[in-house]
Amino acid sequence: MLFLTILLGLVALGASAAAVALYLQTSRLKQQHLDANKHIQALQSSQVQNESMRSQNAQLSQMVEEARDEDRKKVEWLDHQQQEIDWLRAELEKRPKITQKRYKILTVGVKWTGKTSLTLKWSNPLVDLGALQGTKIERYERTVSHVTTKEVVTEHVFEIGDWGGEHIVDAQQELIMDEIHGLLMVVDLAGKEGQRVDQQRVHDQLREFQPQSLKYFFGPKTLASCKAVVLFINKSDVLSGTPAEVEREAKNYYKPLIDALELYKSQIDIRVLVGSATYGHSTHFLFSHFVERILPKNAYDTQLLQRMKADLPHSAQAIPHGLPPAHGMQQPGQHGMHPHQVPPPPAGAATRLPQPAYPQATSRFNGR
Repeated sequence: MLFLTILLGLVALGASAAAVALYLQTSRLKQQHLDANKHIQALQSSQVQNESMRSQNAQLSQMVEEARDEDRKKVEWLDHQQQEIDWLRAELEKRPKITQKRYKILTVGVKWTGKTSLTLKWSNPLVDLGALQGTKIERYERTVSHVTTKEVVTEHVFEIGDWGGEHIVDAQQELIMDEIHGLLMVVDLAGKEGQRVDQQRVHDQLREFQPQSLKYFFGPKTLASCKAVVLFINKSDVLSGTPAEVEREAKNYYKPLIDALELYKSQIDIRVLVGSATYGHSTHFLFSHFVERILPKNAYDTQLLQRMKADLPHSAQAIPHGLPPAHGMQQPGQHGMHPHQVPPPPAGAATRLPQPAYPQATSRFNGR
């Protein structure tokens, strides 16, 4: 009996030990199962990340290919540009060099005589005369011609200096110091917005250009370099009568000045014009006259010759040597134009303003 009890106790003890071992095994298996689930989840997450990275890698590969294609295109474009640059450089080396020959023309006169308007009428015809103001000195350029030789293209340029009325002394200094090729002296018959002849203003201008003063305009250097002097009597529209009567009357007002200028006629070309800068009367003579007197005959190009031929009916003085005379052209001495007798613009002269039938200068600077 005792043996049976001991045996049962041992069996119970073994069962208890087995139960404990089984429990421990079960706990281990559960933990391993949890760990396995975690590994599975980690593997699934890694797989998702791997797929995402593969997709990104594919996109990056595509972008790299596109960048390489773009880079190849840029290299080809740069090669093409370099070839074009080399071709243009070679063409430029074949072309003649460009040089300039400049001819200086000064415009002088007292204040409000319309110097700037008159200057721009022939040096820059497209300017808006209504926007002008008084100036100390303005310089304008007009390319007259291009003459091509085998190796050189020469641009012949008129450089026009427009001195303000209160700076005549400065203009005289430029005449003394620099080489001047042309001189435009502007006087007028009336003041700013004047409607009739202002005798006192005419007298003041005669005093400004009295013979004692003219000797400073015609010093030895000026006489040696200057090819043309033009006295322009502006604002002829305040006079009435036929063109010949208007010209005669205007010249009569300035007869002392004209007589003083005539004293230099044996040394320099002197011309007197009567007209109106505002209405364009006689302003078309200036360009042709300065070209004829200043520009060397070997400086004429085809376009300039055509322009000069277009001006032939208006001015016999504008005939370059070697050009045939035009039928019915104006004879020497017929310089003045009546305000109502406006010559038509030369054919093909795109840079000339049409002759207006009303004043253009309406701002504070009266351009007449």
